[in-house]
Amino acid sequence: MSVGEVLAVILFLVPIIGAAVVMAVQRRQATVGTVASISVVLVLASVGLLLYLASSSFEVLVIEAQDLYPLGPVLIAADLLLTGVFVLIGWRLRSVLIAGAAAINLLLTIWLAFRTDFAETGPAMVIDNLALIMVLITSIVGSIIAIYALRYMREDPRQPQFFAATLLFLGGMNAAVLSNDLLWLFLFWDVTTLCSFLLIGHTGTEAARSAARRALIITLGGATAFIVAAALALENYGSMSLQDFPVTGLDGLALMPLALLAVAAFTKSALLPFQSWLLGAMVAPTPVSALLHSATMVNLGVYLLLRLSPSIVSATSINWLVSLVGGASFLASTILAMTQSNAKRVLAWSTVGNLGLIAMCVGVSTPLAITAGIILLFYHSISKALMFLSVGAAKEHLGSEDIEDMQGMRTTMPFVSAALFIGVITIVLPPFGMFASKWLISSAATTFPLLIFLLGIGFAGLVVFYFKWIGNVLSAGPVSERVTLRTDPLPRMYKWTLGALMVGAVGLSVLIGPVLRYLIEPFIALHFALPIESNDLSLFTSSGTFPVFVFLLLTGIIFLGLAFIVRPGKEEISKPYASGEEFEQEFETRGIYFTTEATVAQGIKLSEGAGILLVAALIAVPLLLEVI
Repeated sequence: MSVGEVLAVILFLVPIIGAAVVMAVQRRQATVGTVASISVVLVLASVGLLLYLASSSFEVLVIEAQDLYPLGPVLIAADLLLTGVFVLIGWRLRSVLIAGAAAINLLLTIWLAFRTDFAETGPAMVIDNLALIMVLITSIVGSIIAIYALRYMREDPRQPQFFAATLLFLGGMNAAVLSNDLLWLFLFWDVTTLCSFLLIGHTGTEAARSAARRALIITLGGATAFIVAAALALENYGSMSLQDFPVTGLDGLALMPLALLAVAAFTKSALLPFQSWLLGAMVAPTPVSALLHSATMVNLGVYLLLRLSPSIVSATSINWLVSLVGGASFLASTILAMTQSNAKRVLAWSTVGNLGLIAMCVGVSTPLAITAGIILLFYHSISKALMFLSVGAAKEHLGSEDIEDMQGMRTTMPFVSAALFIGVITIVLPPFGMFASKWLISSAATTFPLLIFLLGIGFAGLVVFYFKWIGNVLSAGPVSERVTLRTDPLPRMYKWTLGALMVGAVGLSVLIGPVLRYLIEPFIALHFALPIESNDLSLFTSSGTFPVFVFLLLTGIIFLGLAFIVRPGKEEISKPYASGEEFEQEFETRGIYFTTEATVAQGIKLSEGAGILLVAALIAVPLLLEVI
């Protein structure tokens, strides 16, 4: 085996072994050591894989099943075993939906295994730049979240179960994005489903169990769509290799595998009308929320869409429906986020919106749009992990994750406030990576008036709810003494993990030119004409120039200037200004939300209704084209 193949195996096999060790030992000290060691291994292996591919000018690395012997037969057996486990879970939960979907998945998996003589129909794994990007996100961001969780979950009585599921999650995610054969991908797709079920329901409360059950129903239903698509791909394309999916001449029932895989991706990424499982998952501990939203799980759905983008581009009969599902998810989630005061729910809706944007990019089906989607996937993962972990640290201190309770937090928790501030500006403002991606998305959608309308409203909504939140955090609260960064009592573990993500969010935005040139463009060049050029300081498209360095310099000058000019004194901090009125007792201001829970529920139902219609149309179009 080559060095690249060895690193690929390490990236998914070592975390799985680590999960088994944690469950076997069941001791806090051993758990901490195992999680920390495997996190270091994942970071080093992912960076090593990057350097290995860079040394060969990012030539695609193909790994045949026989090169991984005896893993091939073991994984196919594990595929059958895991689908059987879901049948048992459905029986124990007395859920006809879970048991029924799992039974269908098991029968189809057995049929496909015999149909292919328990062999792969193409290379087992393919490592290109898109897979590399996902491995870097999962291994580095996921490891930071796992290290953060060592402190956050220190009092939890079921730590071994939690960290075993976390490590299995990271290993399964890495294996999924490296897999090329649909049966291999299906196995690890189900591994992430099982881990999310265990992690969401970890606390064992009624709300947690209900949320875990809902997540399992929806994502297992998506897995059914996935395995049916795999069977249809074998019949229509003669292969279950993603590499062998045709990129021309798709029509009629030949479109159905793509349509069903898109539906599976929607369920995994919680796009309309499947977003309810992700909103419910907010009852889980904060590290789980961060894993689901940034490093694993939801990224897997949009990754599959990006992986299939060369085929979807040619499938003009369905790509516009994929685009509308993404655009509707972005618009609805942005509006609904403005109605929330719970920080994790705001971030959850924001995640749905950004993943919707990536799906919309795939549906727009231009090289520029797909490039923008990959940029957004990369930078969103870092900034969203930073914000979730910051909310967790704030909750530990404040006892609340409500945005209104964070008023004046900069005077009591300056480090966490700085982390939230950097998270917001790297999501919303230029010249940071997410803003650059949205600039490219807007350029790509100029020929689609409806999408431009959705983007305009959505981008405005982003500014509203994020700036409302950060305005609360940065306001000067009524305290007698201000805590400085030097005297901030935040635990060291939190400072290191949040600090690493802050450096990554800002530093990689500064380096967006090299990121685009060395990480993203090689994947685009495999399938499309390159739509964008870059140097270390600017991005260039047919729509104009995005001067990253100039924007960065201006942003730095503005914020440094404000930091020196707007410096409230002790009196301004300890005594709130109330238009000349005097108050003997402390008072607090609260935001006003003009929507009721009933109104929000109606908005969600309306959005889900639109999503159901679009998904139904996505499945119906191939059938109609076959008849016509």
